[in-house]
Amino acid sequence: MRLEDHLRCSVFISTQETHLHHKSVYIAAAYMGGTISLIVILWDAMVTPIIGYIADRTTSKYGRRRPFMLAAVFPLLLFTVLLFTAVNFGTTVSYVYYIIIGILFWTVYDFYVVPFSALGAELTQNFNDRNNLRTVVGFFIYLTVWGVTALPMFIWDRVSLAGGSDQLAWIISALVIGGAGLICGLICWNFTRGKELSAGSTLVKNANTRIERGFLRNYIELLKQRPLQNITLTMICLCISFSIESAALVYLMNNNLGLSETTQAFYWTCYTVITFIVLPICNVIANKIGKRNALLLLNALAAGGCVLYYVVGIDSFVQLVIFSFLYQLGNSALWILGYSLSYDCIEVDEFLHGCRREGAVTGLTSFAQKLGSALGMWISGLLLSFFNYDGTQAVQSAATEKGILFLNTIAPAISILFGIVFLWLYPINQKNYQAILEATEQKKTGQPFSVEKFKELIK
Repeated sequence: MRLEDHLRCSVFISTQETHLHHKSVYIAAAYMGGTISLIVILWDAMVTPIIGYIADRTTSKYGRRRPFMLAAVFPLLLFTVLLFTAVNFGTTVSYVYYIIIGILFWTVYDFYVVPFSALGAELTQNFNDRNNLRTVVGFFIYLTVWGVTALPMFIWDRVSLAGGSDQLAWIISALVIGGAGLICGLICWNFTRGKELSAGSTLVKNANTRIERGFLRNYIELLKQRPLQNITLTMICLCISFSIESAALVYLMNNNLGLSETTQAFYWTCYTVITFIVLPICNVIANKIGKRNALLLLNALAAGGCVLYYVVGIDSFVQLVIFSFLYQLGNSALWILGYSLSYDCIEVDEFLHGCRREGAVTGLTSFAQKLGSALGMWISGLLLSFFNYDGTQAVQSAATEKGILFLNTIAPAISILFGIVFLWLYPINQKNYQAILEATEQKKTGQPFSVEKFKELIK
C-alpha cells in the first residue's frame, strides 16, 4: 500500500506546481507575471527548510507529517481557485494581490509537500525500496504534468464553444484541478494512517531535545555531514542543468526548428512517453549497481549526449526526440534517485545525533532543487542576451541559433559535469548503509557496536 499512497499524492503535487506558472503569465503583462513568479518562487525556496524544521519538532499523537498534510489540502483548493480568478483592482493593487495569493499558495503547498516528502523516508528504510517508491512517484508526476497541461486547454475550448468567457474557463479549470488535488491529498492522508514514525517511538524519542538547538544551528549541524553536503551540491548542479534545458527547449523548437504549436504539443507527448520508458530503466540500473553509481552513469550518458548533439546539431524532430531520450536518462534518474540518496543521509544523522530529521533533510533537498532551478533560469537569460536573442524578430541570426543550440547542449552538460564531481564524493552505498542501520539499533539498546564498516560516513 505504501507505493500507492505516494503515487496518489504525486498527482496532487504536480497539478498545483504546473499551474502556478501558467497563472502567473495569464494574470498580468509579461514583465509583471515574471516578477510575481520570481517573488513567490524565492519565498517558496526560503520557506521549505522552515517547514521541515517545524514538522520535525512536532509531537502530536497523530504524527509529525500527516496532520500538516490534512491541514493543507483544504486551503490549497481555495488558493488554487483564487490564483485562477482574474481580478480588476487596478494595476498596483492587482499586482500586490497576486503576490500575496501566490505566497499563501506556496506556503500552504509546502506545508503539504515537505511533510509528504519526509514521509517517504519514514515509510521504508530499505535501501532499494526507496528507489522503487520514488520510481512509482515519478511515473505519476510526469503523467500528471502532461495531463494538467492539456486539461485547461480542453476546458477552455469547451467553454468557448458553449459561449462562456475565458475567466469562466479558468475558474472551472481551477475547481477541477484543485478538486482532484483535494481528493488525492485526502486519499494519501487516509492510506498512510499508521505508517509514519511516531514522535514518541524508539526511533525518534530524542528528536526534540536535539532540535531545540534552534533553526540555524539545526541546519548547520546537518550540513557538517559529508553525505548531505555532497547530495545537496549535486542536486543544485543537476537542477541548474535541467532548468537551463527546460527553458532552452522552447527557443530551440520555435527558432531553430520552426515547429508549429501542434508539433510542439506532440513533442511533449513524446517527452512523456520517453520518460515512462526511461524511469524503469533508471530503477533497474540503480537496484543493480547502486543508486549513486546509477546516477553517475546515467548523467554521464546525458552529458555525452549533449556534447554529441552540439557537434552534429539538432536539425529535425527525430534528432530532437533522440536527444531528449539521452538527456532524460540523467534527468529522470535525478528525480528518482536524488531524493532517495538524501533519504539515506537521515540514518547517518540518526546515528550521530540520536534523532531523525526527515523534515529538515527533505526541506534542505527541496531548497537545493529550487535554488538550482532559479539559478538555471537566470543563467538561461544571461546566455540568451549574450547570444543576442531578440524576441521581437521572427527569425534569429545564424550566430544566435548556434547560441540556442549551445544553451540546449553544452551549458547543461557543464552543469552536469559539476554535479558528477560532487556525486563522486558521495560516500553512502548499500553495504555501509546497512552497517550503520545495525550499529544504530545496537546503540539504542546499549549493545557494543563498531564504526569500522561505515567510518567514512561520519568523518
